[in-house]
Amino acid sequence: MQFIRKFLVPGHWYLFLASFCILAAPVSKAQQTRVYTEPDKVFKDAQQLFQQEKYAVAMQLFRQTIDNISYFQETSRSLVKTDAQYYYTVCALKLGQANAEKLALDFLAFYNNSAREQLVSYQLAKYYFHQNKLKEAIPLYEKANIENLSNSEIAEAKFELAYCYFNVKDFQKAQPLFGSIREVPGKYYQPANYYYGFIAYYNRQYNDALTSFQRVVNDPKYSTIVPYYIAEIYYFQNKKDQLISYAEPLIKKGGLYYEAELKQLLGQAYFERKDYQKALPYLQEFQDNAEEVRKEDIYQLSYSYYQTGNYNKAINGFKQLSSEQDSLGQNSMYLLGDCYLRTNQKANARNAFAFCARNSANAQQQEISRFNYGKLSYELGYQDAAITELTSFISAYPQSTYSKEAREILVNLFLNTNNYNDALTIIEAMPDKSPTVLKAYQKVAYGRATELINDQQLSEADRLLDISLKNPYDKNLTQLAHFWKAEIAMRQNKTDAAIGHLNVYLTGGVPASGEANAQTASYNMGYSLLKKEDYTRALQHFEAAQRTTGPNAARITTDAALRAADCYYMLKDYGKALAMYDKIIANNQPGSDYATYQKSIILGIQGKTNEKVALLKQLGSKYPSSGFGNDADLEIANTYLAEEKYNEAIPYLENVLQKQPNGPNAPRALLKLGLCYFNKDNDDKAISYYRQVVEKYPNSPEANEALAAVKDIYVSQGKTDAYIALLRSTGQSVSASAEDSLSYAAAETKFSNGDCAGATIAFNSYLQKFPNGAFILPANFYKSECAYNAKDYTGALPGYEFVLTKNNSLYAERAALQAANINFYQVKNYEKSRTYYLQLQDLSTTKENTFAATRGLLRSNYFLKHWDEVNSYAEILLSSSNISTDDQIIGHAYLGRAEQEQGNYDEAIKEYKIAAGLTKSEIGAEARYNLAYCLLQKNDLAGAEKAGFDVIKNTPGYEVWVAKAYILLGDVYARQKDYFNAKATFQSIAENCPIPELKQEAKDKLAKAEAEEKAASKIKSNK
Repeated sequence: MQFIRKFLVPGHWYLFLASFCILAAPVSKAQQTRVYTEPDKVFKDAQQLFQQEKYAVAMQLFRQTIDNISYFQETSRSLVKTDAQYYYTVCALKLGQANAEKLALDFLAFYNNSAREQLVSYQLAKYYFHQNKLKEAIPLYEKANIENLSNSEIAEAKFELAYCYFNVKDFQKAQPLFGSIREVPGKYYQPANYYYGFIAYYNRQYNDALTSFQRVVNDPKYSTIVPYYIAEIYYFQNKKDQLISYAEPLIKKGGLYYEAELKQLLGQAYFERKDYQKALPYLQEFQDNAEEVRKEDIYQLSYSYYQTGNYNKAINGFKQLSSEQDSLGQNSMYLLGDCYLRTNQKANARNAFAFCARNSANAQQQEISRFNYGKLSYELGYQDAAITELTSFISAYPQSTYSKEAREILVNLFLNTNNYNDALTIIEAMPDKSPTVLKAYQKVAYGRATELINDQQLSEADRLLDISLKNPYDKNLTQLAHFWKAEIAMRQNKTDAAIGHLNVYLTGGVPASGEANAQTASYNMGYSLLKKEDYTRALQHFEAAQRTTGPNAARITTDAALRAADCYYMLKDYGKALAMYDKIIANNQPGSDYATYQKSIILGIQGKTNEKVALLKQLGSKYPSSGFGNDADLEIANTYLAEEKYNEAIPYLENVLQKQPNGPNAPRALLKLGLCYFNKDNDDKAISYYRQVVEKYPNSPEANEALAAVKDIYVSQGKTDAYIALLRSTGQSVSASAEDSLSYAAAETKFSNGDCAGATIAFNSYLQKFPNGAFILPANFYKSECAYNAKDYTGALPGYEFVLTKNNSLYAERAALQAANINFYQVKNYEKSRTYYLQLQDLSTTKENTFAATRGLLRSNYFLKHWDEVNSYAEILLSSSNISTDDQIIGHAYLGRAEQEQGNYDEAIKEYKIAAGLTKSEIGAEARYNLAYCLLQKNDLAGAEKAGFDVIKNTPGYEVWVAKAYILLGDVYARQKDYFNAKATFQSIAENCPIPELKQEAKDKLAKAEAEEKAASKIKSNK
């Protein structure tokens, strides 16, 4: 447009007009008389001045002519007036006056003179042209008749109209106009060729464009611009050699407007000639200096580096194309995967092939990439992904050249996988299982069973162990399966079955695998035989458990010694029992309080009453927090009672009630206090204690004794009415009917004989007939036991809960345990399970149930997110002696979570590491994930990444935690601005995760990563 601006020389006509106006004003008045005498002279003078291009003076005279004709109403001169108005308007346009546009538009609107209208249209068009109102100029140029113009005006009008069309991108109209004057020498020869060449270039008329560009290439106005277009035309004409020979000297000379683009073009020419070494410097320089680049530019530069062996630079480029969904994007990812393999970056190669595998533009690349993704997943330890992808690959490409290798890898995966869950699903879906697959089936079924045992899913674990036993390819696994079958049987109170499986394990080969070892098996066998009261054989196994070692050697050895001492005690070999108890006490081993208590009992049996009492008192002072302190107080009281030392017994009985007002010993303590005061002839106080037994524990064995004692006192006092009132106040009939007793006895007999179906019907019948019967408590309890054994947990719960409404009873402890477990494991009502575990804690009479209560309270509070209580119960559990591995796992894992929730990440990490080191079960997967999460919160990105991979590789069977670990890894990469790996990771979850909330989270994070990458990228967005 530079040549257009030259037509206007700013300032000149303004100065001329100003000086003319100063001189012109008085002239018009002075010559008024002469106008009338010579009416045409003014008009003719004005015309002459107009021809001389003296537009300012001429304009004044044309104005005078118009005014005179109007003033004197000279109707005969109307044509002159029209001409004068025409010239006046043109002068205004020529001079660029402020009212020129209005004058011209008024003329076109009010004067009916075709020839003059065309000329005014032409002049107004030129006016608009010089005002850069090109769109407004076009219709006026089109209206003007070219025949009314001079030759020079014709060329000028064609160029100006063509230029207007060019600016509004109407190239179809512009091109012929430029073409009509591009061959005519003159001032429009060069610009017409330039614009014609550009339009021809735009229309891909490269020969015409080249001809025009070559005519103007040496013109200084175009010499810095046109060479690029000439070079590009050579490119489009596939004249790469000509392009190179033309462009290289120009680049060396420099000074071109499009020098960067010309260098890029030269690089592209070398690229297409496969001369990548020469292409590189030109392509790199362009990309370094450009504010924006195309995806094709990045691909060419990256591919050039790839072909010249500079894989790291190729990687940097190809990575930027991971969001492209076309064939270029797919090929980039395929080559990126190859670059990563060549630089031994298998993890990144896996992600690159994952991108490529999602793109179907090139079917062969997609097939190879799917196989490579599966194979690399296997090599990198992503067993779950490897199994899924390779199984899918074999299904999609059964005839692939890679199919055989994929099957071989799958078999190895099944034999070595940690993702037993998915492997099991795939193996079980196979219609025909080869011996190799069946061998893997044995291992996978066994491995999944051990996970389910840790997760308390015993029935399914038992089924899988049966499958493992049916495929006895590996003798060690067969033996280990018997060990875990015994473990399940013990937890389900199937003692005979446990003994059978332990016997197989211990008499065959005795392979060791973690907790499954000879020591644990001997210990478990001892316990099972102890329950069967086979003390001689139990003793042999407890002694064997002390001679062998395993992961929990110290705990088992100590407890085995205690249980061996108990066997000697039950066999009445008190000397050996005392010796073993003394050894435990002397070494201050865990369980020393229990050994002290047992020793005191033996001393009592031996008639050493004083020593017994002294030792029991020592237990209370030496072990103030011992769970046997309450029993010790009761035993001291019993000893005094046997000697009729009632005053000495009373304080210890009161201690029992003070320490555990609702504990299992409370009914006995109250009963014995009543006995003490009765023997002290304090009948009123005796009755008060007896009444507490009856009223608080109406269904306990002690209640009947208390009632009998109260009856004796009231009868001796002649207060039989008071006794009857007491019976009625506690809801008991004065005498149980024979029908009540017989009906219950029939139901109980069925229960005792193992006929639970018949017993349930009988108990229901009894409860309907006798809703307030004497045996309502045991009837509800046993009915619930039948329902529980039939896995009707919903049906079992009401009976257990009824038992627990009746305070302490013979059945309360078991009912609390069952009600708590049902609410926790089956109903998932953690508030209620917490309540019942608290009751169990108060009612517990065994070490096992005390642990069960603590464990249950820890778990319930964990799911309720009561983090302070989680912290407390975890500490209690972990500080207990002889705790199992399972208890250690949940203790450390849940304590870690409590610390995490309180922001104590270092403490949490310490606990999670311990838990993760103990198990690969679901809680282990959760601990591993939380460890990674804490490290991420500390911004330890390397540590978080390593911990995230640990979840995926070591606990792949737990979908939730694996998916969360992948998302966490994506967060790590996003923080590192490694958008390639971040997108690959988020996308894998967004596409494959079956868990809706995690799938959506991954989608959201993928979109965010893509947006951040796009904001930081130089690649032009496609609009």
